[in-house]
Amino acid sequence: MYRDTPVRIPEKELRVSAERHFARAGGHGLTGKGREVFLSGGRRYRDARIQKIDIRAVVSFCDTKQEAPNSVLLKHAHAAKSLEFPEYVRLTAPVLEQYAKTSVTGAYVWFLSVSGLESTGAGADGEKAVDMDAGSTGDKGEEKGAADMDDGSTGIGREEKKFCAGSMEDFYETLWEESYLAAAVSRLKKDLAGGIPSGYCLSPQMGPGYYGMSMEEIFACGKLADPGAAGVEISEAGSMRPAAASVGIYFVLPTGAPVPDQACRSCVGDPRGCGFCLLRNKD
Repeated sequence: MYRDTPVRIPEKELRVSAERHFARAGGHGLTGKGREVFLSGGRRYRDARIQKIDIRAVVSFCDTKQEAPNSVLLKHAHAAKSLEFPEYVRLTAPVLEQYAKTSVTGAYVWFLSVSGLESTGAGADGEKAVDMDAGSTGDKGEEKGAADMDDGSTGIGREEKKFCAGSMEDFYETLWEESYLAAAVSRLKKDLAGGIPSGYCLSPQMGPGYYGMSMEEIFACGKLADPGAAGVEISEAGSMRPAAASVGIYFVLPTGAPVPDQACRSCVGDPRGCGFCLLRNKD
């Protein structure tokens, strides 16, 4: 389904999963009426843009070869057929030492992005429209004396109300982007796992920023899979656009092969940071 072919994942296929992420992350600590209001507002924000939500992915399969304890060489499966791909790309990270004795038989390198959730509505005065409740559009309307300073029921001034609404729009936008991205990553891994031979499995998600892997490794990933095909731009500093973008690597391993501990996921590469590195440094 994916290999090297840009794919658009229909929003409706991720909606249920994304809503679970949204409710779990944004509704944390909310109960009763507050939770209902939050979720209702979030759905209204999402539904106003649902036709524009664009979820894109691209995946490349690579052959692998261990070069050193902490690095692996990846060769795009099409390297022998096209001059577009380099023969080998080196990926380096301390965590790769934990795969040194594992029969890694390949790797999927991928990029994902989610866009279209940005608020684009604007009033006649050029300001972004807001959605305070089901019946509010954020229009300035005519001058209404004291009502312009206070809504008469909550004690919130007009400008304060507009600021709060804008803040909620920003919050909803960010949370939905993260929720659809998380749902897309889960969907991607499920699809890839379904296509590998019996007796094999996928590693935890590796990649720049995870398991002590430097963000500079994003450039190596960009040589193996085309980020532009997934709507992703990589800056000279290694950051990605749009904001809701992700890059990752799944190694193909024999079922039951040892994998790095979950605690290694947030490792920043400090050799003093965990038992594995401490044990390694004693040898």
